[in-house]
Amino acid sequence: MPRSTSSDRLGRWDDEDWNRPHKKPKYSQENPFSKMSVTEDEADSSIINIPESNRWIVTRSLGKSSQYSVYLAECTVDGDEEDLPLEMVIKSTEMLKADLLENEERFLSHLKSPFVVSFYGYETTLEKNEKTTFERKVIYNTIHEYCQGGSIANHIKRHNGNIPKDDVRQFACDILVGLKYIHGEKIIHCDIKPKNILLACEDPRFSSSDRFMAKISGFGKAIEKGSVEYGDGLGHHRGSVRYLSPEELRGDMVLDYGSDVWAYGCLVLEMLTGERVWEEYGKLGWEGMVSLIGESDAVPRIPDYLSETAKDFLSKCLERDPAKRWSVDSLLEHQYLKWIDEEEEEEEEEGEEFEEGEDEDVYYGIGDAQVEEYEANLEIAEAFQEEEEAYEDEEEEQEEQEEQEEIELHEDYPKADSEDDDI
Repeated sequence: MPRSTSSDRLGRWDDEDWNRPHKKPKYSQENPFSKMSVTEDEADSSIINIPESNRWIVTRSLGKSSQYSVYLAECTVDGDEEDLPLEMVIKSTEMLKADLLENEERFLSHLKSPFVVSFYGYETTLEKNEKTTFERKVIYNTIHEYCQGGSIANHIKRHNGNIPKDDVRQFACDILVGLKYIHGEKIIHCDIKPKNILLACEDPRFSSSDRFMAKISGFGKAIEKGSVEYGDGLGHHRGSVRYLSPEELRGDMVLDYGSDVWAYGCLVLEMLTGERVWEEYGKLGWEGMVSLIGESDAVPRIPDYLSETAKDFLSKCLERDPAKRWSVDSLLEHQYLKWIDEEEEEEEEEGEEFEEGEDEDVYYGIGDAQVEEYEANLEIAEAFQEEEEAYEDEEEEQEEQEEQEEIELHEDYPKADSEDDDI
């Protein structure tokens, strides 16, 4: 296979710059996207009208990318024969432009893991308009799990870049287990980034951040090793440039699982710092980003204020030489993630001690008076939290009115001077 030129390899890039003005999603326990909407007038020719189905009905628009529109929908049928959740996400586009969604469907249809977003099949519908049946466009709809917590990208923004460190560690473990499963299926994701990691409630009755689990989504650019498309593994350049590995941008090595590990390291670094990876180099155009990552010896800056185990973990992910970069299996054994298993073991041991007959008040170290005081303080804290959330909602609504940028989900519209364009 002849090696492509730099311009051929880079192809079209889609902007994904967080510094651009965006409408902020309104976050609530019920629906973090409740204020995100796109009218049909705002849609360009690549975005279709709201789809219709006899199995589900669209309740609101969640956003759009340059390839497809995204909706929240509710199931309208009963019975075990319809294996659909009560709420679901619908991605829709014209059949003639459905390459990305069809590729995603091809992988998600056989991936079954709690750390990969669930997939419920696809359905073709006809365009909603006054044309005759023969004139209406065929619409391709894929049906996905609805993750109430939104994406990691939005989660970072909601926490003003200060996600609790224990949450970061838990999300990092979830994503890594998901990658282990994906790689075990001989799939290279090729587009690991904050927007493609979604947060679902571990228990549907709860929506607090400490009960979220991270799930991998966005398989539109994934590729299977050994497939005809993969070929000899050379010449593949896909994903967002900010998260691409050095060997991908150089184009001189076979595409392998290590590229996902590099992108994963960038993702974990962003969760820990709240800053975009490579941000220390200032505002770079995509050409500057390609040169920095692909041609220099630079690695993303790992701040000194992080713990030694966190810094070591990141350094194992962000090793420029893919031969020295740690594998997913090795990373799962790293000390940075070990606290999860140790914590569970401690809880089990404490539970066993309590079952052996230890007095309850002695075990917890509190009595009735302390319990009453604790409950009173908890009520005060909950009231304060409700006031804070109401204030945040008002602020976000005001920002939504002031900002004119269209809502986008997963991928932004093309912009030639952006360093975060997709290949």
